[in-house]
Amino acid sequence: MENRPATNGQSTPSPFVLKDSIRDLIRIEREYQLSDELFWEVFNARVLLDQPIDLSTYVQQATRRSATA
Repeated sequence: MENRPATNGQSTPSPFVLKDSIRDLIRIEREYQLSDELFWEVFNARVLLDQPIDLSTYVQQATRRSATA
């Protein structure tokens, strides 16, 4: 008989299931060459604040802002 921890009716997420926000950051890292500063700005908005954002548009706008600053 297998010993399994009690979950009290809650499903335990698989270690291979990533939050959409983390998956988005992985995609950004692959598709764009962002500065560390811009990466952390996106990280804060998408992961910490869990804001549903259009990443392509967000990165383009942030890149323009950093270029003019």
